[in-house]
Amino acid sequence: MKAHSRIIVWLSSCACLILLTLGVFWWLSHPRSPAADLPTLATNPTLNTLPHSTAQTPAVVNRPRSVDTQTAVTNSQPPPLSIPSLPPVDYPLGTIGEACEVNTYPPINDYTNLSQETALSLENSPINSTGDNWKSFNKEKCRTALEKHINPINPYLWGREDDTHGVYSAPALITIDNPLTFERIFTDPAGDFARVQEALARPECQLNPNTTSNWQLNETCHADAIHNYALIMRVCFGDGIYNRPNQWYFKEDNPTPEQDRSMWIQALEDGWVWEKCASLDPNLDLQLPVHTDLRKQIQALQVENGSARKQTLNGILIDLAARLGDLSSGLTYPMDHNPPPPPPEPNGSSYGSFYLFKKPYDEEGYKYGPLAEWFSTDLTDPTNLFSKHPPSVDRFRHLIPLFATHIEASGKTIKFNHEALVQHLCSPPYYTPPSADKASTPESPCCREIVTELRQESLAPAMLELIYTFEDVAIRLDVYE
Repeated sequence: MKAHSRIIVWLSSCACLILLTLGVFWWLSHPRSPAADLPTLATNPTLNTLPHSTAQTPAVVNRPRSVDTQTAVTNSQPPPLSIPSLPPVDYPLGTIGEACEVNTYPPINDYTNLSQETALSLENSPINSTGDNWKSFNKEKCRTALEKHINPINPYLWGREDDTHGVYSAPALITIDNPLTFERIFTDPAGDFARVQEALARPECQLNPNTTSNWQLNETCHADAIHNYALIMRVCFGDGIYNRPNQWYFKEDNPTPEQDRSMWIQALEDGWVWEKCASLDPNLDLQLPVHTDLRKQIQALQVENGSARKQTLNGILIDLAARLGDLSSGLTYPMDHNPPPPPPEPNGSSYGSFYLFKKPYDEEGYKYGPLAEWFSTDLTDPTNLFSKHPPSVDRFRHLIPLFATHIEASGKTIKFNHEALVQHLCSPPYYTPPSADKASTPESPCCREIVTELRQESLAPAMLELIYTFEDVAIRLDVYE
């Protein structure tokens, strides 16, 4: 019995040894997969396609890009968790840069070259994970800073606040009691539309196309509301934001931290305006079928100018406001635009009614306002205030009278911004005709030379006094020489 038990134990041991041997042999004879690498943080974010646009960031995601920055993402490289921020810029308290914490944003060229999924997953992404809003907009101090900055801006000068060149000159040069600003057009858009409808229902406000103006109807016919509504149509239901100039610095330009942050601030401004527009009642859009009769009524008010081209609804409304006495409308001038194609929304669709492609700014309010006598229709005329021609005796002889404390124009008292006017007259670049050979164009004279030459003429004491005023401002601004 004992011998039999020992045999069983021995056989069991042999069987276990055989199975173990076979197992080891099988394990050694089959190739093993290498162990997967642990995920690591990418230090050089790989560039991909631009992220889709959101309503708050049209300027950022549609900025220009150069071909050599388009590099494919490889499947083996995990997405970065964050992009290191640039050295901080010293922003004063209460400014957009400080209030919206722009120093925490990643470099904008790196960010906009990431895929949407990767960009929105970054810890320091300024856009939320769903891609539909700015994180900074959750902070009241950021929204307050944006509102404080944007509200006083004239929509015609947005992005051109320091540029009084060409057709944008008049709104910057002239001080009026009720200037056109973002605050003015966003104060009561629904009320302005109602006032427009009320005015167009009154026969006296429907000026005959051959009637130049009737400024006594300014308040009765709500001329300012007509201009406000036309700008709401342009900014919120047209291409107004896309025509706002943006300064972009490519990565190969090696932008400074200040330049990088300035691009983010531009995008934040766009986002604030987009949000204001998105809050409006969609029924304010004049292009809706429900407003067909109103559109026909407005089109019937187009001034006869001998052109076969139909004027836009915005242009007709702004001209009507100028003919009814709104001073801000009387400073408008036509200009053509060729804006970029509309960016996609996050779901891939277009912006629809937010974008009316290639609509010109065809208003000619300058013809009907109190300053019409100062504006030549010929941009090449050196006495045209709208054009930024080089200093000349003819130009100064014609425009120095604008340095009076107040000037009377067609029964209206007008005051010019002396500093803006001096910059306009004395600071290059100046208008160059398209046909001119820029290589052989002579250097423009300085304002001192022109004033010295002008003083050789027999001038009235009043004109000499205005020249002294002009000189004083030009010397103070360091643009006289």
